[in-house]
Amino acid sequence: MSELRIQPSAPPESRFLLPANREPQTLENFLEAMARLASAVHIVTAHHAGSDYGMTVTAVTSLSTEPQSILLSVNRKSAAHDALVAAGELCLNTLRPCQAALARTFAGMTGVRGHARFEHGAWEFSVGRPPVLRDAGLQMLCNVLQSHVIGTHRVFACSVSNVMLGQEPQALVYGNRRFGAMAYIED
Repeated sequence: MSELRIQPSAPPESRFLLPANREPQTLENFLEAMARLASAVHIVTAHHAGSDYGMTVTAVTSLSTEPQSILLSVNRKSAAHDALVAAGELCLNTLRPCQAALARTFAGMTGVRGHARFEHGAWEFSVGRPPVLRDAGLQMLCNVLQSHVIGTHRVFACSVSNVMLGQEPQALVYGNRRFGAMAYIED
């Protein structure tokens, strides 16, 4: 697929009015800013060359309603990356608040690797298809339309071929380096 290079149209100083006491941009500041962006937690799965792959992701967003599509971003060094590229089909399983342990397992935080990850959770397997987490908050079966390398990550644009909604509409959320659930603020 292709690599996208982003070129700023003008120096940052000419585009934004910055406070005089602004700290210089550092990797640490950027990582802290990204940690503060709370996101729903998902396990993306694929099946390729007779094996199942899965990983925890939070960089997912809706893209379009016509065609129905989403974007997701995956680190190119992840064990599932190459399978997601080659398979062309994936399942996005959105986790419920009670599934933080499963998110940790598929994020590689527990030391469980490879297919052994699928021994955790209630997975449904179909020949040649990505695994589906039966008790997820929702599942989306997707086909990769395009993918682009941007630095350390690959961004996938995927058409959604099937949506299955679970019984619980709440999603597990990750923000400030912790798992949690949304609290609704009523007007």
